[in-house]
Amino acid sequence: MPDATSWSFRWLAVAVAAAATVAGVVEALAGAIDGPAVVAEVAERGEQRQVTDHQRPTTTPYALPVADTARAAWAASHAAYPATDIFVGCGATLVSPVHGTVLEVRRVDAYDPAVDDPATRGGRSVSILGDDGVRYYLAHFDEIVAGPEPGAIVELGEVLGTMGDSGRTSACHLHFSISPPCPGPEWSVRRGVVWPYPYLDAWRDGEQLSPAAQVEQWSRDHPTACADALADP
Repeated sequence: MPDATSWSFRWLAVAVAAAATVAGVVEALAGAIDGPAVVAEVAERGEQRQVTDHQRPTTTPYALPVADTARAAWAASHAAYPATDIFVGCGATLVSPVHGTVLEVRRVDAYDPAVDDPATRGGRSVSILGDDGVRYYLAHFDEIVAGPEPGAIVELGEVLGTMGDSGRTSACHLHFSISPPCPGPEWSVRRGVVWPYPYLDAWRDGEQLSPAAQVEQWSRDHPTACADALADP
């Protein structure tokens, strides 16, 4: 399994010059702000972000992000960009697919169809930085439980909330995406950059297939992706 501490993450050099690895990103951001844990409110987005200085492992086991794995269904396609929509049913329990740290929580559905802001299309959502250094984005929640907050540690299978249709969607489902983390609020990378369905297929079969290497390669191929996304948050 790839070691996330070996990633070079060149796309972060624009925003965080000292960040040569996933651990470096956290250390550089934490060092730039006094205190071991700082929460920055982003009022216009209804988001929070927290940076912590604790050390985390660099690998994680994987599982489906839904509790009812037998009923979960998805397709090998998605409109416009790589992501996977998982269907179980309204109110289905959603869980963390990895051990990791919560990056962002959006508990208020701020989506307005008259505006159709891409940043709010996910409705209620949670972003997790896996211990493998990969960001996992889960969107369209009906409700998010009280526990997940920016900076909180989550474990594989920990309940995050329930499946819903918040944001821009016409049916209850989970929008699930995989991407590298960016050092600030943005939507165009977070929404998904590599296809999740091969990993979901593997995890359902009990295979511990990691997306870390593919995400690392995507980051190398798109060194300015985060900087571009942060310019249009």
